[in-house]
This record gives sequence, C-alpha cells and structure tokens, in this order.
Amino acid sequence: MPDRNSGPNGDPGERKKREVPSSGCLPTREQGLLLRASLLSGDECRAAFAEWKTLANLDGLDPGSYRLFPLLYKNLTANGIANDPYLNIFKWVYDATLENNRKRFAALGRLLARLDRLGMEAALLKGTALAVEYYGDYGLRPMLDADLLVPTRRAREAVEILTGLGWSSSITPLKGFSDMDALSRLGWEPEVRKLSEFSDEYFTVRHGQDLVNDREFTIDLHWHVLHGYNPPDADAPFWDAARRMTVEGAPVFVLDPADQLLQVCAHGMRWDPTPPVRWVADAAVILRKEGEGLDWGRLVAAARRHGVVLPVREALRYLGSYPGVGVSEDALRELDAIPAGRAERFEHSVRTSPPGITDGLVELGFLWSSYGKGNVDSGFIRRLFGFPGFLTRVFGMGSVRHLAVYSGYELVRRTKEMAGLKR
Repeated sequence: MPDRNSGPNGDPGERKKREVPSSGCLPTREQGLLLRASLLSGDECRAAFAEWKTLANLDGLDPGSYRLFPLLYKNLTANGIANDPYLNIFKWVYDATLENNRKRFAALGRLLARLDRLGMEAALLKGTALAVEYYGDYGLRPMLDADLLVPTRRAREAVEILTGLGWSSSITPLKGFSDMDALSRLGWEPEVRKLSEFSDEYFTVRHGQDLVNDREFTIDLHWHVLHGYNPPDADAPFWDAARRMTVEGAPVFVLDPADQLLQVCAHGMRWDPTPPVRWVADAAVILRKEGEGLDWGRLVAAARRHGVVLPVREALRYLGSYPGVGVSEDALRELDAIPAGRAERFEHSVRTSPPGITDGLVELGFLWSSYGKGNVDSGFIRRLFGFPGFLTRVFGMGSVRHLAVYSGYELVRRTKEMAGLKR
C-alpha cells in the first residue's frame, strides 16, 4: 500500500483490487492519477490520464473517483483531448450533474429567499458553497445535498422553520444503521427525530442534522462548521468574517476563503474505506483562485483554536505535492511548531485509521465529556447513572434497553469490519 506521505501517484508496484492508503484519507495511486488528470495541464495532464486508463476498471470504480468525472471532462477537453472514447462517459456525468444542480440551486434559491424574509441568517458550506464561489459551473461539482450553516444560538429556530416548510428530520445518524431489519427483530424500530426531541443536549453534541423533503431536496443543516465538541461560541469567528453573496437572486453568506479551506481539509482527513478524494480537488480549486490573497495566518489560528492542527497539516502537505497549488511553507512551519496534546494525537490517529473499538471509545469519551459539561453541578455517581439516559436521548432511542441492543449490534459490526480489513 502507498505510504501516507507519498505524492499524488503513490508508490509504484502491482495494482491491487482495492488499494487503500494507510490513512484512508489520502488518494490511492489510481485516484491520484485521476486527480492529476483533473487538475494539472499540458503533458502532465495527458500523461496522468493515459496511465490512469491502464489501471482503471469503470465497472468497479469507487464513488469518489466517479464524482471527479465532470472536472476531468472539462480539464481534458481544455488540454486538447477531444476524441478519446472515455470522454462520452465523462460528458454524460457532467451533463447529468449540470441538470441536477440547476434544479437544486433553483430550489435552494427559493428557500434562501424565504429564510431571508423570516430573518434567518444562513451560510453555504462545503460543495454548495464551492460550486457557486469557486468552480463557477454547476456541472463541475456533484452534490448529494445542500449544506447550510445557521447561527448556533438559532439552531432550534432553524429546525422549526424548515419543519414548517416541509422538511423533516432523517433518522439520527448512527454507524451501522443500515440493517434496519436486524434492529427491528431485536425490538427496536428507529424513527425520525421529532421536533420535540431537538433538545439542548442534542444541539450540544451534534454539529448538524440531515433534513429531507421528497418534493425538494435534502438539507444538511449545520449549526457548527466543524465536527466534534464545539462550545456555543465556537463559530463566532466564522460568522464575523463571512461574506455576503447571492444565489439565484437570494442573499446568503459564504465563509472566508481560509475558513473554507480549513473545513475542506479537516473534513477530508477522515478514514473511509474509499478515501473521499473530492476534498483534494476542492482544496486545490480554493488555493488556485485565492493565490497569495489567502489569509494563512487566519487558517493557522483557526486550526489551533479548533484542535485540528494535525489533519490540516497533513492535508496541506499532500496538496503541496501538486504543481501550481500554492501551499504556504511558512504556514506549514507554523503548524509544525504547534504542539499537539495526547488527546488530540489519539483522536487524529483514530480518525485516520480503519474502524475499530477505539473509534467507538472516542465517540463515547466525547459524549461523556459533553454530558459532564452540561451537568457540572451533579456528582460523579449521579452523572454515571444518568449517562445511559443521556445517550438514549441523543441517539433517538425509545429506552435504555435499545442502547444495549445497539451496543451489541455495533460491537458485532465493528468486529466483522476489522476481520474483513485484515483479510
């Protein structure tokens, strides 16, 4: 397997059926070639594409690579590749993405106009913001939903507004939740989160919630930009620097470019069976557009403030291996000089490693810490006995018995995943 510090092409060697870097965040050799063909120009673009074709199997292509096809199509045609038979596939994905996103942004514009009339501030995040502000072409950035950020203090109000407009909560996201039938046989049938269940506890320990509307589109509603523990005022610096723009004529905010890059890097550097390589293209597009105008000092300060120095540093090091993507060496030195505590190093190790029991322990540790912060006046024993009830409420369970069911189910699932990865 490629070393996690290798360049975009990874290490040479025989192609494996599924080649996953040790971090599960950085691209495989095949994905790296696809990224180079999508981002570079001239001979470097053409050579990367030619080599990628010798490795690629379109029937078994991972979703992350597939989502690069629109960008690949535009870059190949811009670099003089016009008659390759693969272009028909890439163009079809581009056209489908363009059509879907036009509809989604038209609907999003209508929603943003209504939120504005109701006095609810909203900012675009992730692919929604990048498609508008950086790619400049709705066809280049596939999206599964629209990511919206609302002020933390108004999260409950935003959920109430969206519910009144026809959106409803998805089932509380729990790992291993795909086998609903198995859980049902064990006496638990998870349901959507009711409006009354959006408690202060829930807003404290979650950063966001999916809201679905069959007639419109899915909203990934955020009240915090970053995952993990966030104090109530954690996002104030993001809002202070946010800039106004319009989408389909409706007013909305977007983050400062340095904050955009911070979120892309921090979100991308998480282990996944198929590394979500889209983050590399997103970060490269930001860096190329902003150039020397990007506020690197702001990015370094925010990484320190939010405890994401390690993932941001690793992401930027990888990005620096791409020609024409200007990563500040001064910023990297500043990030290197920031000491990371034991807890931060442990969490980063878990987040960038294959799933295991430690991953669950990190989540429990985070939830226990959050629970303690909300019950500082209770003694340890009282907090200990109250913790299972807290978990059932946060997870959207009907009773503590369901917590035991889910814990057993999750233990079996993780054991199977670990066994599968070792084969």
